[in-house]
Amino acid sequence: MKRSDFSVMSLFSNPSSVRSITKGLRSANRSWMMIAGLAVIGFSCKSNEDDVLGNWVRKADLTGPGRSQAAGFQIDNKGYLGTGLDSDNNRRKDFWSYDPVKDTWTLLAEYPGAARAAGSGFSAGGKGYIGLGSTSGNASSRLADFFEYDPATNKWTAIADFPGGARYSAVSFSTPTAGFVGTGYDGNYLNDMYSYSPTKKAWTLAANFRGPKRRYAISMVINNIAYVGCGENNGIKQTDWWSYDPTADKWTQELDFTSDQRGSIVRNNAVTFVVNGLGYLAFGDGNTHLWSFDPQTKLWTDVQDISSNTFKYIPTTPRTGAISFSLKDENGEEAGYVTTGTSGSIRFDDNWKFEPKKVRVKAD
Repeated sequence: MKRSDFSVMSLFSNPSSVRSITKGLRSANRSWMMIAGLAVIGFSCKSNEDDVLGNWVRKADLTGPGRSQAAGFQIDNKGYLGTGLDSDNNRRKDFWSYDPVKDTWTLLAEYPGAARAAGSGFSAGGKGYIGLGSTSGNASSRLADFFEYDPATNKWTAIADFPGGARYSAVSFSTPTAGFVGTGYDGNYLNDMYSYSPTKKAWTLAANFRGPKRRYAISMVINNIAYVGCGENNGIKQTDWWSYDPTADKWTQELDFTSDQRGSIVRNNAVTFVVNGLGYLAFGDGNTHLWSFDPQTKLWTDVQDISSNTFKYIPTTPRTGAISFSLKDENGEEAGYVTTGTSGSIRFDDNWKFEPKKVRVKAD
């Protein structure tokens, strides 16, 4: 929130101002009327007292069917998503790219693996990767395969299966030279972690995630350090937060979410994006609060209640199983993008842009 430069308190904090204003006033009544008038003026000048930074703008909807539990990644300022579960509860194989500068979606080569939901995606070395997930709710439907997408040729190529075995709802993240995949559910909750090198075309066992086993975790990468947390184990939402240094292959426990934060920050199946050096956590199961994480202070800030009806542009909330990207818009400004997801039986195709530096537009 930002206050006006002029207010009653700022006025009376300067004695010389008080003397100059009261000089020449001859009666108590006139003095009181003058001060009261100034008070009215002072309070009326606080026009932006309730301004909330962080505006949401609706962008072009996904051209394909709405869905949840899709998998995605980003390469060269474009977001990519595919697979997922549509409104008819069908698993999908279609694959799309989003250009934030043109605000357009493009249908690309179909994903070559089985139609699936709750898979995992990452990018590394200029290529994208999607794998894991499940083809139905049965235990036998869990998948371990992975495919590589080359945006230069619009072609898919099979790579080695994930060595940790078939699973779904695993967490994934990317560094400039490798992708990482771990945790998830294979009939049991998991905490392993593997890296994939596009140059070596091989998977390598990395240091296990040191927090409790879980699925539906979230991740973000800031300055080549990954952060992982949230998710659930046997219905219990997790409250720990960890950082991972891929160079040292080392996990470090950060500050846990405090008791007063847990009601609005702890969640499953949420999305994250990184803008101007801050990580943002949004949506998830039943949650409408947007939080930001500062890697310098290691602290979280409750930015806003996304669904507040005092604002003009309100993303449909709450939602789970959405996809997010961290991209630059048509003005070269960094922004977060959130698309698809579900609320009950509804699968969304809408696409929302978050502008952290702009004041949120209020309702008419």
